[in-house]
Amino acid sequence: MRKAEMQKAEPVRIEFFLVPGFSLVALSCAVDALRAANLVLGRRAYDWLLCCDAADPGGPGAPEAGAAGVPSSSNIRLPAAPLADRPAPGPAPDLFAVVGGERSHSYRSPVLVRTLARAAGRGAQIGSISDGAFPVAAAGLFDGYRSTIHWKCLDAYRERFPDLDIRTSIFEIDRNRFSCAGGTTSLDLMLTFVMEAHGAETAALVAENYVHDRIREAAQEQHVTAAIRMAGRNRHLAEAILLMERHLEDPLPVDRIAEAVALSARQLTRLFRAHLHRPPGQFYLELRIDRAASLLRQTGLSVSEIAVACGFQSASHLGRHLKRRHGATPGQWRRGG
Repeated sequence: MRKAEMQKAEPVRIEFFLVPGFSLVALSCAVDALRAANLVLGRRAYDWLLCCDAADPGGPGAPEAGAAGVPSSSNIRLPAAPLADRPAPGPAPDLFAVVGGERSHSYRSPVLVRTLARAAGRGAQIGSISDGAFPVAAAGLFDGYRSTIHWKCLDAYRERFPDLDIRTSIFEIDRNRFSCAGGTTSLDLMLTFVMEAHGAETAALVAENYVHDRIREAAQEQHVTAAIRMAGRNRHLAEAILLMERHLEDPLPVDRIAEAVALSARQLTRLFRAHLHRPPGQFYLELRIDRAASLLRQTGLSVSEIAVACGFQSASHLGRHLKRRHGATPGQWRRGG
């Protein structure tokens, strides 16, 4: 939500629609950022409400579907106001967020579709948190707008909505639409809204509550390499890259990586060449070099410590590869050369 919109009338009303199986951590990060903003500002600048579909608060096949509250992915239930019980036309939210989770791709709710259309018609900021992008996109609210979703859902999201402008960024704010990848990225999304409405200093004070030393920008990729954008198009490739990222200090043989993602080494090599234009071994090495380069710039660790952390035999071994890839020695690179 743009600064002028967020500053119109306080408290700004925000509604979170809980899709059964929603991500509890994503919801918590979003709501608590608003709570902390009120505390820092010393007034009730934000109000929020949890809502759900009264016809199906537990979702199809949810355990203990008759129990009170909407179940999260961890089956912790939260009370929510049923949309169907709300008087028409009812209070209009300034921001309406659909909070999704592991079953959002198959979620259907006519009352949610009507609510989204009504909120959009009244000029509300509409968007999604985590996999809530599925029902928002299905309702047509992301047509002509950028959107993002958790990387694990990129394949299915792109396949189902091939005409959408789908990004791999941690969050997107495009005019009166927004989306985020879930997890702690909802904190960055809400901190961005707070920053636009009340300034960077206020947002920084809110962020300090969570030992969150910087607000991540929307353009940041969900993973450390831009290659994930292409990896999202192939599950095996994404899994292989993630396995590499988890084993930078103790690099795995390519055939073990292939076995772990249920492919032969030859099949994995073909995938890497087709999507990333290099064999997996070369990509893995570049991943480790780039991680070392980042540590050189961002930490005070010695070159030897960084070499070990990134799977190189010695500081000189790392130095040779860094020079070859980035044209600088570790010392030069650390000084910005």
